[in-house]
Amino acid sequence: MSAICAICGQGIAPADDSKEHILPNAIGGRRTVNNFLHGNCNNRAGQIWDAELEKQLRPLVLHIGIKRQSGKNLRMAVTTTAHEDFLLDVGGQLEMARPVIKRTSALNGHRIAVTAGSVTQARDVLKGLKRKYPTVDIEETLGEGPRAYAKGNINIDLSCGGPSSGRSFVKSALAQAHYAGVPIEQCGDAVSYLREPDAQPCFRFYDGDDLVDGRPPNTPLHCVAIDANPATGLILGYVEYFGIHRIVVCLGCDYASNRLKSVYALDPRTGNELQVAVHIDLDAEDMRAIYNCERVNVKKRLEVADAILSSISAAQQTDESEHVVRESLDFAWANCGSVPGQPLATEHLERLKELFVKRSTPCWMHVKGLDEAAARQFALSYIENLLATA
Repeated sequence: MSAICAICGQGIAPADDSKEHILPNAIGGRRTVNNFLHGNCNNRAGQIWDAELEKQLRPLVLHIGIKRQSGKNLRMAVTTTAHEDFLLDVGGQLEMARPVIKRTSALNGHRIAVTAGSVTQARDVLKGLKRKYPTVDIEETLGEGPRAYAKGNINIDLSCGGPSSGRSFVKSALAQAHYAGVPIEQCGDAVSYLREPDAQPCFRFYDGDDLVDGRPPNTPLHCVAIDANPATGLILGYVEYFGIHRIVVCLGCDYASNRLKSVYALDPRTGNELQVAVHIDLDAEDMRAIYNCERVNVKKRLEVADAILSSISAAQQTDESEHVVRESLDFAWANCGSVPGQPLATEHLERLKELFVKRSTPCWMHVKGLDEAAARQFALSYIENLLATA
């Protein structure tokens, strides 16, 4: 007997089979299953259900910086609290939606200054301008100005749900059940929801007790788990995105075979699997409470999100500071006028410090929240301490 497609209910011939990501590839999922969806059903579900889920989770996907197994993360337009327009890219990087280009005449041609949200963006703009202004030195122009930062903050929308993304939740839980060996036909609630447009949702968000044991602290893990329990007759699923959105799914209500449990968890930033345990020890009374939204606690969800995102932001700021220090120091050494292999003269040393301070000050203003005078003093102290210990 051939496998049955979870969406259309028809048999799956080898030529019609497909690899279905248990958690969508677009949000960092890696594990796949066969004999679960027809190729056409897989494509339609990806284009509608998974695409809607990715769209809703894109602010988290980009800010946290997931590593996809294939394909490229899509940037998104954001507006800061200071009414600045940027494009949010992987790792929380902001690029100006419209780079600012200033042209001035010079004795040897044109002088170009570009204000952009990243070195990559500025370099791309300069490559385009070089066709019109061949004398432009791209690397020299990039080295002349310090990096600019957004003046305002961006708000990350944590809303998630609805009929399309809800079906992606359920599909993931059902795929994990299939992976664990639970027959699709025993998951009647999930199958009905995936196949019938007007079916009632068989899931709810869950902000009650943490069902995951061994959770790494402040880690944005993805998780999908199932527990088929003959004692209750319930086949339950649990789906979690980024450690923030936590969902309980009822796949079926008439299970009578041996108990089956299965967990798949990973860090979407790396794709590495995580070893955790998920305890979905819930009965019919618990499910009634969950379906009545009695286990939804938006305040608690926001607290979890704040802890995870604050940890991510702190790590990103550390990485940015280290990058700016290296880049500023390299630029200062290269442009202070010293002769390679010879000791620094006093005027070269002062020029090096001046260039380092100018180059790195915007970073300290942005990362540490200092005003310009305090940031310059911090940068000067930093380079003087560095030179003293070199």
